[in-house]
Amino acid sequence: MTPSRPRFGRIEALAAGLLQKAEVVSAPVPVEKLINSCGITVNFLDLKDISGLVVRDHGNIVIGINKSDGPQRRRFTMAHELGHALLHDGKEVHYDQNFKVDFRSHTSTLGTDIEEIEANFFAASILMPWQFLRSDPLLSELDVEDPASVKVLAARYKVSQHAMSIRLGNLAARGRL
Repeated sequence: MTPSRPRFGRIEALAAGLLQKAEVVSAPVPVEKLINSCGITVNFLDLKDISGLVVRDHGNIVIGINKSDGPQRRRFTMAHELGHALLHDGKEVHYDQNFKVDFRSHTSTLGTDIEEIEANFFAASILMPWQFLRSDPLLSELDVEDPASVKVLAARYKVSQHAMSIRLGNLAARGRL
């Protein structure tokens, strides 16, 4: 069942709990290791124009990542798909056998689907935890209007400059920074 609005508080708590359980205390977050610690397998595949997917089959979960995407995109997609795996039931697909799958495509970023909004928020919360950013010494010197300044912070977290800009804006709007 899809929620009627994004569950931001629940997602932040889930992300913080996963990071604490995995004893991750600084950036960059080892997202693939974090996924594996949840009992989920990651496979890098040729997915053409699909960035990622989640396959659920008889209690096993596998995240497929497009191996052609760049490293920052792959990291974000892994975190995004982990969000789907932990937060959403998936959609039934028939292919030789029954299993559930979630796809991450280029339309996933449009921000119109509650599950996609939640998965994107989860990915940002895992890769750029507000607790890490708030205490990051680079943040005190950061000029959010200076792309070079944001780029340095994004490099530390191994995310795109665009993802970091959005995260900083969202956190500032929520009074987290």
